[in-house]
Amino acid sequence: MKDKVKQKFSKWKESLKPYFKFLNKKNKFSTMEVVAIIIITVIFGMFAGGILMYKRGNLSTGIRKELNEFVDTYTEILNEYYEDIEADGLLEAGIKGMISYLGDPYSVYMDEETSIAFEEKVNGEYVGIGTEIIQYEDGTVEILDAYIDGPAYKAGIRNGDVLIKVNGESIENKTLDEVSAMVKGEAGTTVTLTVFREEKERDFQVTRESIDIESVSSELITYNDTKVGYMVIDIFAANTYSQFKDKLEELEKQDIDSLIIDVRGNSGGYLTTVTDILSLFMEKGDVIYQLKTKDEIEKITDQTDEKRDYQIAVLINGGSASASELLTAALMESHDAITVGTTSYGKSKVQKTQTLSNGSSIKYTFQEWLTPSGENVGDKGITPEYEIMYESIQDSPYDTQLQKALDVLTETEIETEN
Repeated sequence: MKDKVKQKFSKWKESLKPYFKFLNKKNKFSTMEVVAIIIITVIFGMFAGGILMYKRGNLSTGIRKELNEFVDTYTEILNEYYEDIEADGLLEAGIKGMISYLGDPYSVYMDEETSIAFEEKVNGEYVGIGTEIIQYEDGTVEILDAYIDGPAYKAGIRNGDVLIKVNGESIENKTLDEVSAMVKGEAGTTVTLTVFREEKERDFQVTRESIDIESVSSELITYNDTKVGYMVIDIFAANTYSQFKDKLEELEKQDIDSLIIDVRGNSGGYLTTVTDILSLFMEKGDVIYQLKTKDEIEKITDQTDEKRDYQIAVLINGGSASASELLTAALMESHDAITVGTTSYGKSKVQKTQTLSNGSSIKYTFQEWLTPSGENVGDKGITPEYEIMYESIQDSPYDTQLQKALDVLTETEIETEN
């Protein structure tokens, strides 16, 4: 083996002698230096060839040509238009145009401020001081709610305090959005709020924190000697599953006989979140939903060992969309849940979000979900088993839809005065 290698090396060296003679004669390089130069040259040639092939491959797809036209148009307008044009604004308009071309109401462009608000909502947390503020017609800004255990509450801010300064700057004649912007900042930084309380100005230094948004509430309802768990989901945010599971287990410790899940007015959220919640109830191997892409339809099944056998009712209305409808359809078809309320919104599209370098983002449709049986509820929604219009009930803590769910779950029919 060694002899063969030596022979090959000798032949290779012999073939390079003309180069050695030329280079040594002209440039006085040593033999080792020449070998090094040739090796580097060969490696560089291989690398350069690869890049050229890659570029050629891109050109052959036709994508490069269209992008060149886009860039050329952008540059031409920027340089030749008779008035000064803001470069970022022109690029933003181009991106908006591409999204608009799709003709999809669920594919949108979001500027940086909108993107931040959207991310906070779907992630279930935001950086702030833990208050809700309101502005009256005369311009007065009041602390409507200082969340208990929130940064502002811990610092001494209370409901009803009138905000007059932020970091020593008066908020007079400022809009609510402007005041909110003054209060915002990064986690760990402080802001000084001056409020008017009991005829005195008071200063409070508040440290901004990352605050979880509560998206699930729960209650135990004892109805006709039956224990019914009642859970409201406002949105399927990133932290909704953990909140839901914790509250569900708290209800189960009180020996509930059945469960009502209220997704009225819930516009949707993360697909992974609703999948995790549904996995708490389904039998392992049950189809939760199906995902349709350009090329295929994939059945998503429950992979967990957890399941619940008690009866479930789901409350829906025209504001229940997307993930809320997925939850409803899956529980109907795979868990025999009853449904009460009015027809849901009708949205079966799944979006993906892409953040851009300037802080803005695009949200576009890339999948469509189907019910476990393969039905598409897009544009038509889900018609509940018990169609009941919403009305409050006099001298009752329940509305007509919740009342109907309680009646069906406990197998009673109680007449109520409206």
